[in-house]
Amino acid sequence: MLQNYKEILDKSRNRVLDLAESLLSNYSLAIEAFEQNDIQKANEARKNLKNAHENGNKIDNEIIKTLALFSPEAKDLRVVIAHLKITSELTRISDYIRSYAKNIKIQISGEFELEGLHEDTLSFLNSSKKSFQAAVESIKSESEDELEKLYHKVNVEESKCDDIHSILEKNVVQEICVMPESAGDFILFLKYLRKIERISDRSVDIVKLSYFAQKGGKLKL
Repeated sequence: MLQNYKEILDKSRNRVLDLAESLLSNYSLAIEAFEQNDIQKANEARKNLKNAHENGNKIDNEIIKTLALFSPEAKDLRVVIAHLKITSELTRISDYIRSYAKNIKIQISGEFELEGLHEDTLSFLNSSKKSFQAAVESIKSESEDELEKLYHKVNVEESKCDDIHSILEKNVVQEICVMPESAGDFILFLKYLRKIERISDRSVDIVKLSYFAQKGGKLKL
């Protein structure tokens, strides 16, 4: 492999990794905002992710330029395609985090009470965060064994997210029966939780893409 081409591939992965770590950092900030009822942290998380799509587009453009100039083959092509698709997954995750940060602001500034759902919601958020952390680690990894462990970890957390989400849905229905006047707020709450649940789904896809870049095979998402 030409040295300058290897450097380009390394830069591509570093750009993808920088975007992923920025999302993870601001998702952690959004979770803190929920846990602490801190509207300032929610605002900060949304502000920090304002340019996530623009950064994702820049990464895509660099990857497309690499494809056009170098016509990579075999493993190199797998790596480039994986970076392209991972970037797409990350930009969608940025949308979910920004939407959730907005929802936190509504909860804090309004009269919508979530005291009875707080503990399960926090467990749900932390589980989705762990799945995303595993996905970010997979972008860094060049070890097939480590990638297999990360794939197992992200699937475990994704399964936990599904289970807790089901519990929250049932509890919300019970809350609506007690407080029908707040039904609209509870439904909006579930809407944003559903977006957070998709973070863990997309984290599974990211680990699959990282594994595909290293191992190859038929890519199915």
